[in-house]
Amino acid sequence: MLIYRGSTGFCAGVRNAVDTALAHKKDRVIYTLGNLIHNDCVIKSLEAVGVFAVFDVNSLNAKDTVVISSHGAPKKTVERLIEKGVKVIDATCPFVKKIHERVEKDCADGYGVVIIGDREHTEVKGIAGWCQDAQIITDEKEMDFSFSDKFSIVCQTTFDLDKYREIKKNIQLLATKLYKIVVFYDSICYTTVERQKEAVLLSSMSDAVLVLGDKSSSNTNKLVQIAKKKCNFVYLISNVSDLKSVQIQNISKLGLLSGASTPTELITEVINTMIETNNDTVIIEDVKESEALTQVEEQKTEVKKEKKEMSMKDAMKKYAPRQYREGMRLKGRVVSADNTGILVALDNAGKNDTGFIDKDEAEMEGAYSPENYKPDMELDVIIIPKGNDKNNKSINLSKKAYDALKVDDERVKGILAGDEFELSCTQEVKGGLLGKIGTYTVFVPASQIRMGFVQNLSEYLNKPLRLKALPPKDEPEESEDESKRPRNPKRIVASQRIVLEEEKAQREEDFWNSIPEGSVVSGKVKRFATFGAFVSLKYMDALVHNSELSWSRKKINSPDEVLTINTTYDFQVLSVDRENGKISLGYKQLQPKPEEIAMTKYPVGTITKGKVVRLVKFGAFVELEPGIDGLVHISQINHGWIKSANEALKVDDEVEVKVMGIENDRITLSIKELLPEEEVAQAPMFDINLGTDEEKPSRISQFNKRMEGQDRNDKRDRRKFRNEDGDEPREYISSSSVVTLADLFKQNEKIDD
Repeated sequence: MLIYRGSTGFCAGVRNAVDTALAHKKDRVIYTLGNLIHNDCVIKSLEAVGVFAVFDVNSLNAKDTVVISSHGAPKKTVERLIEKGVKVIDATCPFVKKIHERVEKDCADGYGVVIIGDREHTEVKGIAGWCQDAQIITDEKEMDFSFSDKFSIVCQTTFDLDKYREIKKNIQLLATKLYKIVVFYDSICYTTVERQKEAVLLSSMSDAVLVLGDKSSSNTNKLVQIAKKKCNFVYLISNVSDLKSVQIQNISKLGLLSGASTPTELITEVINTMIETNNDTVIIEDVKESEALTQVEEQKTEVKKEKKEMSMKDAMKKYAPRQYREGMRLKGRVVSADNTGILVALDNAGKNDTGFIDKDEAEMEGAYSPENYKPDMELDVIIIPKGNDKNNKSINLSKKAYDALKVDDERVKGILAGDEFELSCTQEVKGGLLGKIGTYTVFVPASQIRMGFVQNLSEYLNKPLRLKALPPKDEPEESEDESKRPRNPKRIVASQRIVLEEEKAQREEDFWNSIPEGSVVSGKVKRFATFGAFVSLKYMDALVHNSELSWSRKKINSPDEVLTINTTYDFQVLSVDRENGKISLGYKQLQPKPEEIAMTKYPVGTITKGKVVRLVKFGAFVELEPGIDGLVHISQINHGWIKSANEALKVDDEVEVKVMGIENDRITLSIKELLPEEEVAQAPMFDINLGTDEEKPSRISQFNKRMEGQDRNDKRDRRKFRNEDGDEPREYISSSSVVTLADLFKQNEKIDD
């Protein structure tokens, strides 16, 4: 029997966890947070020496020692252990530790975290505990793209490599369609990758495959699944007794694999059992995926040594395998054409190979017709993927794809002339992004991706960019040896920043042209200041001063008396200062004026009620309703003469008024018009008060009385009144002063003069 043996024993992370637990054991009990590894045999052997697993943090006490397994643990769990005073020894696998650091950082940076793996696995639970609201998926269909605009995607370290690659590819396609940003962290550890590749290799070489490991081990189960794809007889061996179900005698070539948590003792025991039960000689051959590749390289070397006298060129022509790759552009000649497609002979390195152009890959436009392709007709073709048919050994070619390259190359002429174009860059390089258009390579420097600093270039990978070609530099680029070299004609340096800046400048130009003075604009109130409100007008903010908010004579102390934050209103443009970027708006200009409301609601002759809001020398202001008030002149307060309005009224009095007139934004009112004459106290016939100059009759009033003949009668009445009681002077007491008759005579003489 020939046994092909792959990598065996613990992986580095598991070995470190076991060694760490045993090193701290000494003479005391050591606890592990959950099972240290996923293997029952190893767990039992650890318990035998005093290393026990605990699954509840509350069961641990201060000064206990606990070892974190290689799978890691949630951050809050570790913090809680430390708070309890438990001594924590972290044996988390370095690969898992890097995932913890990655998701914690990306979550803080606003990424939605996605974990590809088994949601019940200890490692996955631990990773999820280092971020918030992580999505755990096993298929791209389970991913919720509405969760965020950008995602950080990690993978369980023991996940199936081929399945991960398929999920990654599908997520990238979906993200491109949905304009989402996805950043992958390829976190499957190298041990898992190596053993999965060995599983593919050994299962294809062997009649049967034994996978040694525990049923609870995720990576062991993955090896079983992979091996079953290539071999019909695959067995999971957890202990030697499981070998009873395997017919070892009938197997000539046996593949032997083990999981990362399988102890070497089990592997040795299984091999010894097979040797004892097999009559034939057992040959053990260690085969690794990397060694198989080395054997292929050695075969190539032997071929080259076969004839030393051959030139290198001749040897390459005869023995070197064809180095065909996807995307390679070639020339070929038509061998034959039928309804399925075109057989093409390829001339490469002096020897003919053949390729096939499927009928669907022949024409960009129009229907395919084999009659159009005559033997020896020369064609330009490009190598394309083979698709899902892995048994297809021919080279798949496309004439249509090459013709599309020619169309793109023709389009480049316009791009170089300044036309805008759209491109998704597929590669991140130092200093920028790379993409392809036709046969040209497009480089977008990081400084030209947007108007501002780009911190993470990967956010723009596979995302459509709107670009314009930058003019080539006058000076040639310099190589490493500082010798001058010509510019690469197939390289275009492009910028999205130019496009965005041009659009911004055009928007600003259109904006300023759309707001002439006097125009009406719509804007949202953004914030308040003591002197006014700032309004957002799409591309910039404008100011509405408090004085432009209301027609009311009442002073506006704060704009919130009229406007509401985050509410949209119409405003009138009062002034535009484009040079300094300032716009002044008015709100009251679009509101009805008080007199306009008054003329409709309070026409002349209207009788209504109002409140006294202010007293002045010449009268009182009465508010008919908020924002509308009128003046009651002092002469219209009462039928009798009053010196001041406050003799009859006070602020906040409610009075009944009559609208007398509306003119030049002013409303005149009257209280007197609504008072009956008999209710007014009669003024005294004589009210002589000569104590002050302000109370003396004016010269104009005296002149008017003379003209009307009243002044002479008044003098006569006064003289008559003086002589009623004789000529002897005596005191005369009025309501407001005390004077003698001699004083009155002197005063009258002055008036006659």
